[in-house]
This record gives sequence, structure tokens and C-alpha cells, in this order.
Amino acid sequence: MTDELTEEALAQRRERVAASNRAFGRVLSVGGGILAAIAFVLLVGGGLVMTAVAGGPDDGSLDGIRGVAAVAMGATPGVILLLAMCGLVAGEQLRRGAMKRNPAPPDTVLPSASMVSRFRVLPVGWHVFWIVVGLLISVLLVVVPVVSWFTGGWPASVGDENDFSRYWVIYGSIGFGVTVAAITSLIKKLSYYRAQAAGKVQQGVDAPGRRFWRFFDYRWRFDLWLSGLGGVILVLAFTPLSSAVGPTSSSSELADALPWTLSFCAIGLVLIVAGIVCATQFWRAGEELGSGESAA
Repeated sequence: MTDELTEEALAQRRERVAASNRAFGRVLSVGGGILAAIAFVLLVGGGLVMTAVAGGPDDGSLDGIRGVAAVAMGATPGVILLLAMCGLVAGEQLRRGAMKRNPAPPDTVLPSASMVSRFRVLPVGWHVFWIVVGLLISVLLVVVPVVSWFTGGWPASVGDENDFSRYWVIYGSIGFGVTVAAITSLIKKLSYYRAQAAGKVQQGVDAPGRRFWRFFDYRWRFDLWLSGLGGVILVLAFTPLSSAVGPTSSSSELADALPWTLSFCAIGLVLIVAGIVCATQFWRAGEELGSGESAA
């Protein structure tokens, strides 16, 4: 009877700990989301302030405001986004599942996969929703500034002293890279479901190339890193055009910048396609979608 009560008490304790972890995960996720929103507001708000001071007197009286806006769009959003990522990654792991010590870590020279996680996979509908959000943010931070370089409209029209378009494009490249990685993740998920429905995913049966794909797609998620990096490079490829196009630019400036833009666009697209192709092979890794392991 004592043993039965002890087992029951242990089960209740595990449930309390799990519930507490889920609650803490929700707090981390909400906190990470709020921080990400703050970073976005700083970028947009800083741009609007720069636009406002561009029409003000050129006697130095607005230099302080201009400086604050520049700081708000400089490294500050980057630091905030780093903290937001920490909260969102850990928070979603805890909110939708659990992390624990690996009961059977691999026998390697250096510590490896000492922690494992199991979590509920994000539904396809929500996955698509966040992709749309990412694309909308990318349109504002990337498409609007790049188009203005060609047309001379806002925000390029604020002038060199108040120009903030490069801030937007740099952070927009990160946002677009994350969005491309999310699109790749969705393709990875759908490809896995399709392979599962076709009977290719079988318990206890190793698919061809399992060892490689487990290392590449599961352990390190290189498929997502490849496509995300490709998205960043694809956006940054347009930065040489910022001073080479527009009403005041010359054909020689465009001729100098265009090869760089085309070359890096090609590199970005190759990386994105490579990441997507690799993502479709995740089913060969022999692992579930909603799982992961630590590097050390």
C-alpha cells in the first residue's frame, strides 16, 4: 500500500512540475513576443521620427532627437531580438512539451545530446499564419525601402542625413530569413506527413541515408539554417543598389553595382533551394517532427 501511495504521489508531483513548466513556458513565450514587438516598434518609430525631423530646421536643434532615433534603430533592436529569441525558443519548448536529460546519451568523446525534448507540433494553420506575418513585416522593412531607392520616394526622400532605409533593410533581411526558414519548416512538415502516409516512415526500420540525414536535418537543423541564411543574403544583395539607382544615379554606378547584386541574389536563391530540398528528406532521419536534442 505504501509503494502504491508513493507511486501515486510521484505521478502527482510529475504532473505538478509539468504544469508549472508549461505555465513558465507561456510566460517566456509571451515575454519573447512582447520583446519582438518592441523591437519592431523601435524600428518603425525611429523611421517615423527621422521622417519628421527631415522637414525641420537645419540648425542643429534636432540633432539630439535624430541621435535617439538612430540609436533606437541601431544595435538596440538587435539586442532586444536576441533576448526575444531566447524567450520564444525556450518558452515554446516548455509550453508545448518538455525538456529532460537523455537517459541514454551517445557514447562520444565530447558530451553530446545530453538533453532531449518532445513537444507538440505547431498546427499547419498557425504555421501559415506566422509565415504571413513574417511576409508582411518583410514587405514593410525590405520592399518599401528598396522600391524607394529606385523611385526616390519615401523613405529614400528623407535625405542622406536622415536616411534610415538601410536600418530597415538590415533588420528586414533577418525577418525575411526567419520567414524563409519558417516556409522551409512547413515544407519539411508536409513532406514528412506525406512520407508517413505513403508508408515510408516505419518504426524500427532505418531509411536509406538515415545517419547523414539525422545529423543534418535533425540534430543541427542545417536545412533551416541554409534556407534562412539564403533569405538574409537575398535581401542584402540589394544594398549595393541603394546609391546606384534612382533619379540622381548614373548608368556607370548601376553597372558597377549590378554584378554584385546578381551574384549574391544567385547565392541566396541557391541556399534557399538547397535548404528546401534537404528539408524534404527529414523523414529519412528516423525521428519525430516534435523532438530535438542538445548539441552538448
